Amino acid sequence: MEATRANDTGQTVGGSLMERSNFASEIPIFEIPGGVHPEEHKTRSNQADIRTLSLPDELIINIKGQAGNRSIPVVEVGDTVLKGQMIAECDGIFSSYQHAPTSGTIVAIEDRTIAHPSGLSDQCIIIQPDGKDKWCQLTPVRDFDQLSREEMLATIFESGIVGLGGASFPAHIKLKRESGIHTLIINAAECEPYITCDDRLLREHSREVLKGAEVISKLYSDIDIVVGIEDNKPSAIDALVSARKELGFSNIKIAVVPTKYPSGGEKQLIQIITGKEVPHGKLPADLGLVMHNVGTCFAIYETFYLGKPLIQRLVTLTGDACKEPGNYWVPFGTPVSHIINQTHAESPKRIIMGGPMMGYELPSTEVGIVKATNCIIMSAEGELGFDNPTLPCIRCGACMDACPASLLPQQLYWHAQADEFDKAEEYDLFDCIECGACAYVCPSHIPLVQYYRYAKSSIKNNRIEKTKAEKARQRHEARQERLERVKREKAERHRKAAEARKKAAQKAGKKDEKKAAVQAALERVKAKKKAQENKDDNKPATGEEK
Repeated sequence: MEATRANDTGQTVGGSLMERSNFASEIPIFEIPGGVHPEEHKTRSNQADIRTLSLPDELIINIKGQAGNRSIPVVEVGDTVLKGQMIAECDGIFSSYQHAPTSGTIVAIEDRTIAHPSGLSDQCIIIQPDGKDKWCQLTPVRDFDQLSREEMLATIFESGIVGLGGASFPAHIKLKRESGIHTLIINAAECEPYITCDDRLLREHSREVLKGAEVISKLYSDIDIVVGIEDNKPSAIDALVSARKELGFSNIKIAVVPTKYPSGGEKQLIQIITGKEVPHGKLPADLGLVMHNVGTCFAIYETFYLGKPLIQRLVTLTGDACKEPGNYWVPFGTPVSHIINQTHAESPKRIIMGGPMMGYELPSTEVGIVKATNCIIMSAEGELGFDNPTLPCIRCGACMDACPASLLPQQLYWHAQADEFDKAEEYDLFDCIECGACAYVCPSHIPLVQYYRYAKSSIKNNRIEKTKAEKARQRHEARQERLERVKREKAERHRKAAEARKKAAQKAGKKDEKKAAVQAALERVKAKKKAQENKDDNKPATGEEK
């Protein structure tokens, strides 16, 4: 429903407003600090069924399209590939496999502009589709009860599955720890405005999502499953309830949480559902919890039941400039320019990848979408409020009230602005989840999150440089130690030789080893001189002498 009215919490919001659910939470839920209620803008994209786009002329697959290390290409220019065929292997465990999103030809492996706010280039594999969209041979793992835990994790790893909630962290790493895990939380909160891909996925594929969650549950001996979902998704909640009943999964509870941004943040949803706060520097696993997005569960379902690797994802295409908003299956590497053309967007002012709170403006429309892409906003003039001028901070404290991590955003801003990174760390900079709630409420329109990102990246770079310097120091010290060791060994050899000479002299009856050595040297010189004289005496006489 498009309207302007007061919501359930008594706050007035304008524009898009969702109908709330009357579905009660099946487990107790808890309050979190801070949070905001931005305009949702969800109804424009969640009304239509999921659709597909036509294939573009080329797919630009960034091999660093997930968190962690970039992948290593295993194809060469000129190779033909089938849909689902591996085209890049992982580089270490903190990486991901990449697979061809369609059949075609590898026409280039080169640097292209990637989906990153910096506008930097990175290595990409370019596939020219052949239009046949022909799959490689798929091998479903239907009887996964027969697989060991390691084999199940390897299947997830080799299928290239990463967290599809936005962070794109390799999924198998989150699932690696087994001991002490007692609860699996399925994150369906999807709290950011505009984005509706999880909502739509649940409406149409709740069974598959729950079956994917069941696969994950097999990795643990005894685990509870909780689906956390905001109350502005009544159709998705109904679909979940029906699917659970149909599948007979009575061990799954549904936690309906109030709509409030950023309830979908990992730490925030954990706090809402369990009442526990993930301690500073700790992981959810330290509390016995593991969390995955509904899209990740769906991808795991497709891998185990259909044998399909992760080659595409559901993406919300929306914004005032987008003439056919909705949720679409988009193959990885699809250029954003193709998406703009396919949805008949009219001169978008800005192209945002992700939501308006945590997303970023793309430097080019020629970048390919990656595994982390959950939304593309094609905004019209003045739609997102990015044009507001930045004013000086008035120390109003609104940012502090909005922060869901109970930080002091104003202090972080001052220290980041002054490059006082050590002080920013003292104020728990790295506990900031970059949700943007502080910037949203800032009356001075200060891009606070950009300062935090700047400070974080600077600190990380400083740590890298410090690590390099430390390694250089260790190498220098190791070299010095080696030289000293060689020197000591040489001295020891000389000492042993001297000791041997001394013993030899004593054996020959000479007490003073030094005198004996000098005497021996003099005798050697004398003998040499005598030998030379004898040689001269034996020489024939010259003519003059005759």
